[in-house]
This record gives sequence, C-alpha cells and structure tokens, in this order.
Amino acid sequence: MIHSPAERTTRISSALTLEVVARTAALKAEGKPVLSLSVGEPDFDTPPPIREAGKYAIDHGITHYTEGRGTLALRKAISSKIERDQNLSYAPDQIIVSNGGKHVITNFLLAAINPGDEVILPAPYFLAYPELIKLAEGVPVILETEPKNRYLISPEQLQRAITPKTKMIVLVTPNNPSSTTYSKEEIAALAPVILKSNAWVLADEVYEHLLYDGRQQASPAHIPELYERTLYVSSTSKTYAMTGWRLGWGCGPKEIVAAAAKLQSQMTSSPSAIAQHATIEAVSNDQRDREEMRKVFEKRRDLIYSIVSKWPHVEAPKPEGAFYMFPRIDGIWKAAGKPYPGSLKVSMQLLEEKYVATMAGVVFGDDRAIRFSFAASDETIKEACGRIEKYFRDI
Repeated sequence: MIHSPAERTTRISSALTLEVVARTAALKAEGKPVLSLSVGEPDFDTPPPIREAGKYAIDHGITHYTEGRGTLALRKAISSKIERDQNLSYAPDQIIVSNGGKHVITNFLLAAINPGDEVILPAPYFLAYPELIKLAEGVPVILETEPKNRYLISPEQLQRAITPKTKMIVLVTPNNPSSTTYSKEEIAALAPVILKSNAWVLADEVYEHLLYDGRQQASPAHIPELYERTLYVSSTSKTYAMTGWRLGWGCGPKEIVAAAAKLQSQMTSSPSAIAQHATIEAVSNDQRDREEMRKVFEKRRDLIYSIVSKWPHVEAPKPEGAFYMFPRIDGIWKAAGKPYPGSLKVSMQLLEEKYVATMAGVVFGDDRAIRFSFAASDETIKEACGRIEKYFRDI
C-alpha cells in the first residue's frame, strides 16, 4: 500500500451491531437455531399505503434528483406532522430531510462542532454518537447514569459537566438502549442548567411514537427558552417500519439547518426521491398502522419485563418507550463470587453457546449491561429469555 488510510478513519470504530448481524447470519447458514434479540428495527413490513406510494413514485417517474434539503412537499408534510403530533412549529426552511436519522445527526454535528468543542453525552448512548462526535473533531464528555435513576441525568450532574468548551448536549428520549424517557418535568428541571451555557441541545427523538403506559413525548423544544437552542431529530425508521428506506429529518433554527443543508448538498446531493414520496404518505395520512405497531410493542414490553425483572441479581428498569431492555447483569457474577468477564464476552458466549444474539453493553457505554431488543415475536422472546436464564444459572 502506497499510503495509509486517512487519520480520521482511525479515530472511529465500526458498528459492532452490524458485526453481530453478520455472525448471526453465518450461524443460521450453518443450520444453528439462532434467535435474535440484537437488531434495533421493527419486525413488521412497511405498511401497505406507504409501500404503494413508493411504487407510485417508481411508476410515475418520481425518480430524479430533488432539492438538496428535501422536497418542499415533504418538508411541508413534516411541518404539519410535527405541529399535529408535538405541538411544535417548524417552517419548511427550518427542516432538512436526510438519508436516515444518523445522517441528520452527522449533518448537525459537522455544522455545529469545531475542533476541540465538547459534546456532553449521557451513557448509555446510541453507539454511533461517540464516533460521530470524534468524526466532527469534537470531544465526547460521557456522563454515567444508573438503573436506579432510570438511566437519566440530573441537573446537578449536568451542571458539573458543563465547561466553557461545551458546545452541545445530547438528549435521546426515548433512549436507545435503555428505553427510558424524560418527562416534561424532568426536561424542565434541566432547562435552567442548559440555559446557563451556550450549548446546543441535540434532541434525538426517533422513537417519539413508541411510548408506553400513556406517556406523552416531551421535547426540549417544548421549553420556549430552549426552542432556539434545540436541534430536533426524527425519522421514519422505527415509527413506520421503514429502516431500509433511509429517511430522516432534522429541525432547528434556519441558520444551522442551512449550514447542514450545504454540507449535505456536497456529500449526498439529496435523499431518495422515492423514499421522500413514500414518507409524505407515512406522515400525512391514517396513523392506525403506527398505533397498532406501538400496541404490539407495548405488549411485548410487558412480556419481556415480566421475565427479566424476576432474574436474581439483575437490575432492569422497566422500558418506557422504544423496544429494548438494558439490564445490568454484573451482579450475577458478584453473587457467585466470580470475576465478571465483561459484556462483550457474555454476548458472544450467548451467541456461540446458546444461539441467542444480543448486544454487548460496552458499545453503548456501560460494560455492566447487555441490550435485548423485544422487536421479536412472543415465542422468540420466551425461548430466547429461557436460554439466557439457563446461561445465567450455570454461572
């Protein structure tokens, strides 16, 4: 090799989630009875009206470049959706449409972060965040949280973390991997601390419609003083079972959205015209499919929590949204008087020995925990949890 890869590629790691998917597929190809609680995507097909809208786009020539930040028709539809669902007002020129939620997050980080700027990131976090912050030449400042506090940060904890270099604070609600959520009161308690800083708030709300027990979505943008500070991110992936369509959106002040759109215009030109046309259908019309999926996930949440919460020496907050459980499991080894091997080894042993695919907590910033996705059938959840419980009993 004449030259080595660019130094920036050495600052970030690959997504372990995709490696687990690959190993799971390999074991299945060998005929092993693998059950997956690993991947974070709905196990439903995209609802028929959305699929039909995509087919219409293909059949009627809606297959060309669009405006870089997304079609005006879609941005108007997203504006109406957010007004309807969140009671938030974003004009079309405050909205950027991108190739999935990750792309929106990347655009906002690159548009807002200068080299050396600090980004406060509560753990557990979505595994891409530290890597994308480093790609933007920012510095991740990790705040550890505890199951007893529902993996949420307190105002006092946030205050201690803020420095003159703080440029952004990331709040993910509902959270991946913990599936806990911030209430309006909890966000309001953080607001005075945030306002003392000059930081943006990146509000990752891609699971905003997967809430349980009657909860309502709470966004930092609902706080009037924080509205101009908030960079709101959502997508079609989880809400409408459209992970493969790769369509997300971001909202915020016109200046930062324009900067993100400038970056996007050079990197990807525009999002998929077909996915954009289908998304107008998704966000504009009958939401019964969305609600039916939410109800199914809530029942699965009840099922998996009823099992995992009874495991001895395991701390497992009840999921309040999204479709994950994130139990702390290191207490099992402590009770047995044995050294805890770490979440990656536990996850790999579950896959190789019990044929259950999970995700190691270390990639989410908490090596004491492991992530289970309950985006799977009742039968899969019951059988997989039975195999995991047997693994724990054998320790």
